[in-house]
Amino acid sequence: MSIVELQTDLKSLRYGKDRPGGGDSGQPYIVTDIPGEIGELNFGLGSTGFTDFLLRGGTLVAKRTVNDVSRLAKMFIDTKSLNGIFFTAKQLMLSRSNVETQASPIAFNNGIYLPTSTVAQAGVNALGIHLNKQGIDPTGLTNLATGIPNILTQPKYSNVLDSRVIPLKKLGDGGNRLWDLTQGKIHKDSSNPKILYEYGGGPGSILGTIGRTRIDRVSNTRGGERSVSSTGRFKYYNVATMTYSQIANIKSTASQRMNAKIGPSFTTLLNIPNKKKSNISKTLNYPKYNIEKRVNLGNPGKIGNKSSYVIGKLNPVDNSSMGPADGLNALPIYESNTGVIENNIKNDLVKFRIGVIDNDDPKKKTYIHFRAFINGMSDSYSSKWSGTQFVGRGEELYRYGGFSRSVSLSWTMAAQSKEELIPMYQKLNYLASTIAPDYSSKGYMRGNLISLTVGGWFFEQPGFIEGISYDIPDDSPWEIALNDTIGPSGSFSDDSVKEMPHRIEVSGFKFTPIQNFVPQIQKNSYAKSIYKTQAGDVEEKFVQAYGPQRYIMISNGGDSTNSLNVSGSSTTFPKILNDNYGNYDGTQTGGNNYLPVPPLPPSTPKKNP
Repeated sequence: MSIVELQTDLKSLRYGKDRPGGGDSGQPYIVTDIPGEIGELNFGLGSTGFTDFLLRGGTLVAKRTVNDVSRLAKMFIDTKSLNGIFFTAKQLMLSRSNVETQASPIAFNNGIYLPTSTVAQAGVNALGIHLNKQGIDPTGLTNLATGIPNILTQPKYSNVLDSRVIPLKKLGDGGNRLWDLTQGKIHKDSSNPKILYEYGGGPGSILGTIGRTRIDRVSNTRGGERSVSSTGRFKYYNVATMTYSQIANIKSTASQRMNAKIGPSFTTLLNIPNKKKSNISKTLNYPKYNIEKRVNLGNPGKIGNKSSYVIGKLNPVDNSSMGPADGLNALPIYESNTGVIENNIKNDLVKFRIGVIDNDDPKKKTYIHFRAFINGMSDSYSSKWSGTQFVGRGEELYRYGGFSRSVSLSWTMAAQSKEELIPMYQKLNYLASTIAPDYSSKGYMRGNLISLTVGGWFFEQPGFIEGISYDIPDDSPWEIALNDTIGPSGSFSDDSVKEMPHRIEVSGFKFTPIQNFVPQIQKNSYAKSIYKTQAGDVEEKFVQAYGPQRYIMISNGGDSTNSLNVSGSSTTFPKILNDNYGNYDGTQTGGNNYLPVPPLPPSTPKKNP
């Protein structure tokens, strides 16, 4: 029969013997008879499965699930094809190549794979059930928190993890492989100091079968041995998770020539200290002088009784009030004619306060202390020069006309506990009121002068505020003043606070200083001294004493009276602050003035070559 005349009803095609030489592969695994006539096709509900309203695939899902399970089962046990065997071997090699964790069983880092898991998953796909691919038990029901790796199911890291940092431990010495029962791992003690840990398989191996994965040290830390308890030692691996009490009670050895007990701080003994060159810087006792205690910063996360957020956090011992988290933020304004309060109450990392001068008694001030997160500060100096152009001259001639100074400052404030919120806004309200006038007993309007202290830049610097702005950040949470009980009138409001932002930004703070000296170039005195340079000994006049014109104060308070001979006459200056400039006569006051002490005159003057 020619190709043109070839006709078939698709039922006369040969089936089987699909391999070279007449062999039969036995595939496909699921065989279905071809209908004889088109009329035999059933287009009713039985062929379409109707709908998958509740069951994906409709009424045909049961038959299809049976076919899938049968097809996969035949593939895995098929002796004529190696596809099933190769697939199983591939999954085991991938598990072996995986990264080892504390939960990994022996040999297979990601658990054992069995074909039964894949076959079982095909049987429950239609029901939306997801089984574990790895493990003898794909359901995971045997994966209990036993503290040791489970070979029956998929490894679960959380079941064997005791802490976030698990120390690398060893139960003996030497180069032998040791079984660590606490982690269920085989560790290899290598004499190579670069190796921290290694195991079989993993990403460092070839297909999980050839080679091992090795984790190297960044540096050789096998420098000694530290005793932690009477029952265990961390040898070589000198990194461990210890509690605060363990750190505080670590003893030092006699050879280290240190105190009998290492102080409870975050410093660590690196090497035996050298008398000529210290290895570790000194530090304050951390538990006694940490930042929370040193500057009254407080800890919003400190453990306490939080049964009622209305009354604030309570002491868990006696249920007394723990007070505000930030003591400086909650410190109210106060009036004083003798200066600020003691340091242990107002101390801060950088001093920041504003004193409002009493118009009736200038010796008296009302102080406002802020826990300010300074966003920026600008100290601007400007001079005025007027130009005059004469006939016949192309350039202008200038005449000095004056001096001005302006300071811009911005900072952020945040309430970290309920007890700070209202005092914070009470102080901000008083600060805003200083822009408004003050009236004398006779009814005359007066402006308000202040003194500004910002670290050592300004110290009780008098001046006046030109303007100020309060900005509420978009991301600041607000206090909603919700009570935890219903009041007698049915109110839910907490009257002890108001609906206010927890965070506020102060900007546009424009301050004009009023100097306590005549603004002019600083009048310094100089003395001859010989200093060595690369060109030889040079005789120059270096500064001996700084004058009183101290725009940047570099001061923290205190005063003294000094005299300085200026232009051949004795002049007495007013009291000056202790600072890093020194006294007017060149001596030091309250700290190092970074000048040669004393600035000696040249003994054998030499000319500059």
